Amino acid sequence: MGTTKLAPVSLAMFYGANRDFANAFSVRVTLKNLIEPEALRRALDKAMERYPYFAVRLAARGEELVLEDNPLPVTIVKGPEPAKLNTAASNYHLIGVSYERTSVVFGAFHALTDGAGAFPWIKTVLYYYLCETEGKQLDPAGVRLAGEDIPAGELEDPFPAQAPNMDAPPAPRWSGAFRIGDHAPVGRQRCWHIRIGETSFMKYTRTQDGSPATITSAFMAKALHALYPDMTEPVVCGMAHNFRDVLGKPLAHQSIVRLIELAYPPRLKGADIERLAICSRGMVMLQSQPEAVWDTVQKQMDLEKQLEGLTLSEKFGLLRPAVTGARTGIGNLPASAPVSFKVSYVGRTDWGSMANMIESVHCSVTTDDSGICIEINTCNGYFDYCFMQEFEDDSYVNTFVDLLESEGIYCTVSGPFDVHVPKMRLPDEPEE
Repeated sequence: MGTTKLAPVSLAMFYGANRDFANAFSVRVTLKNLIEPEALRRALDKAMERYPYFAVRLAARGEELVLEDNPLPVTIVKGPEPAKLNTAASNYHLIGVSYERTSVVFGAFHALTDGAGAFPWIKTVLYYYLCETEGKQLDPAGVRLAGEDIPAGELEDPFPAQAPNMDAPPAPRWSGAFRIGDHAPVGRQRCWHIRIGETSFMKYTRTQDGSPATITSAFMAKALHALYPDMTEPVVCGMAHNFRDVLGKPLAHQSIVRLIELAYPPRLKGADIERLAICSRGMVMLQSQPEAVWDTVQKQMDLEKQLEGLTLSEKFGLLRPAVTGARTGIGNLPASAPVSFKVSYVGRTDWGSMANMIESVHCSVTTDDSGICIEINTCNGYFDYCFMQEFEDDSYVNTFVDLLESEGIYCTVSGPFDVHVPKMRLPDEPEE
């Protein structure tokens, strides 16, 4: 059985996964027709021929974790979330699939991959499925197919042997962050689906010289300022930043996401969206500079050296408290401070010939005591938001939507729904 050493970019999440935070995500793709399970089985099996790096199981070899080839089929279950990962129920895979009514749900352990790495796999599965169920050969443009050569950039460790020697720009620092959990008791996780027209929203973001992620962050910060006018701490957004472009590894399948922290101090209470957007853009520009990214890479490479010679138990003991205490939920190293909310946008997805057969796309994640997390996807001329929170109070989503509509950004809202992400057996837990 072939084995693969964990890449430095993945170490913190693999060794840091714990009972409080086993980082996982799911992508729910809702189609226009009822799901045909047998066709989905055939499509998934065919697609997995193209993604050998996802056909793996987590194993301990001596005092380190490795990924072993896993020839067992990736499981499909009926229900809102895939089978528990790294268990017999999932054939010990770190990915899984489920279905209900017209939706297919794709789940993964975030240490294995991220949204940018998973979406090509999702598109391949859906392509084979829709070709069969629609009874016609769809145009495969933009879809990775079984049997084709796999570029080295998909397979290899995305980090170079040595990171460039650069002076990192000063990192943002603050003494704390406004935490919604201190004001709203954590309880049942709930989410709302918000749909916004892509054309009108992109027109608005261009007028603010922003992006969907930064504008969303600005609106959420303004919503919290409106709900808590007496707050004295800064509102801090943890924004996912895909740094494949800086590495020069656009095809890498690993989880290559770091956290950019956007702080809105109390003096910005009452500021309009234009000013908040300017602040957001500046903070993103500062923290996404190559110097800042390579500093993160160097820290991750240093972590690999730090773990050398430690026992497996010592590695867990070192990283599990750090990952839990960071309260970031996204990224491969702890953040400098807890965050008030998180925003993640994987970028515009080109569904090609499948587009008119897909109704909506929503991503859910492990929220990790971060209060609110907003995941953004695109489908058929719309932005699909999954607005997740760790409590049932709907005042947050209502205030957020009201602010959008006050700026002429009209939304349709559905929910609340339960948040579903696959559960995960930790590598040192007994097998189920």
